[in-house]
Amino acid sequence: MLVIFPGPRRSQRVMAGLLAVVAAALVVLEGLDGPTLPATLGLILSGLIAVAVVLLAEARPIALAVAAAVSLTVSAALGLVPTLRPEHTFGIVELALLSVAVIRLVMQHPLRRAAGPAALAILAIAVLPTRVLLHPVNAGTMSQYGDVLVVALTAWVLFLALLGLYLRLLERRRADLDRLARQAERMDHARDLHDYVAHHVTAIVAQTRAIRFVTSSGAAPSADDLDKLLAGVEQAGGQALTSMRTLVGILRDETSAPAPAHGTLDEMLTAVTSTLPPGHPTPTVSVDEALSHRALPDATLDAAHHTVLEALTNVLRHTTEATRIDIRIRIQADRPDLAEVSIRNDGKPSGSPLPAGGFGLTGLSERVRAAGGELSAGPAESGWQVTATLPINDRPSGSRRRFRPFSPEAGAEAKEIA
Repeated sequence: MLVIFPGPRRSQRVMAGLLAVVAAALVVLEGLDGPTLPATLGLILSGLIAVAVVLLAEARPIALAVAAAVSLTVSAALGLVPTLRPEHTFGIVELALLSVAVIRLVMQHPLRRAAGPAALAILAIAVLPTRVLLHPVNAGTMSQYGDVLVVALTAWVLFLALLGLYLRLLERRRADLDRLARQAERMDHARDLHDYVAHHVTAIVAQTRAIRFVTSSGAAPSADDLDKLLAGVEQAGGQALTSMRTLVGILRDETSAPAPAHGTLDEMLTAVTSTLPPGHPTPTVSVDEALSHRALPDATLDAAHHTVLEALTNVLRHTTEATRIDIRIRIQADRPDLAEVSIRNDGKPSGSPLPAGGFGLTGLSERVRAAGGELSAGPAESGWQVTATLPINDRPSGSRRRFRPFSPEAGAEAKEIA
């Protein structure tokens, strides 16, 4: 019953306790119909065992098989000994409880494991009415309505089987949806981990290489220059730790997913471009006036943020001699409901000590598609270009996909406030 009627855990326990008390009381009342003490004890015992089986947190094949065996034993004893047969009731509560137990078993266990105990319980259910029908007082009813009773019992058994299979399909669908939701959540965290932590670690590596290049040239850097380079390494390391701490907090359910830290494209671009370490060209930013201060959908703003972040990370990791980085965001002329985010650099491809697994563009493409846009990346006239086409209006609620924005800056602020 706990599985068929889901609800808050505490409410389930209270409801289960009340139902158990009521069911046990009804079983005792039905047992009092037994003409002798052994008959009464047998009816109460088989009914209470059925109550105990249904109260188990998980349906167990062995428990149901035991309950069905006890029920069949009591029914056989009442059928073989005429003086033990009850006159008015055969155990209606027991029939209902065994039916529920069969449904739960079919729902929770593979059919090959549930088939035997379920068949035994169904046989016990089918035999239950004979406890009363074999009584001499009810012999006439048996002969007159026997066919109807057989049809009714057969229909009930088929109903139990079909209901159990239907609920099993619903439970499997719920489990599949839960698995898909967990997988999507893991993909979100993997993208966040790559975008933020990899960006800051890449900045650390780039600045460390710059320090090594300067020191190996034979001309020792000035104290001020060296301090600036080391300060950049320290800042990038702190940002990486902040990002990792926020992500770990979300994974441990200690921190809720923070809202985006940037409300407009201008705020976002200012924050992202400031993360480039010294020695790299300052990006040239061009944003359509109609978009610069416009409130965009969270998914669009987040996807634009990660597009720029990934493009700048790739400049640090995979290019050399870059002298220009152009960031351009404009409304498409033929599609006024779409914005085009384009980042181009004129650097030359270079080797990198960091592993290149291709997860950055893959994750970015997934994020852009989730926001309702498209992503493209490839060689430009000189250098490399990443372009994302994103919607600037909210999509209808029917087409909205699950979106969980993440920002380490917002996470750090939330943690400090807490």
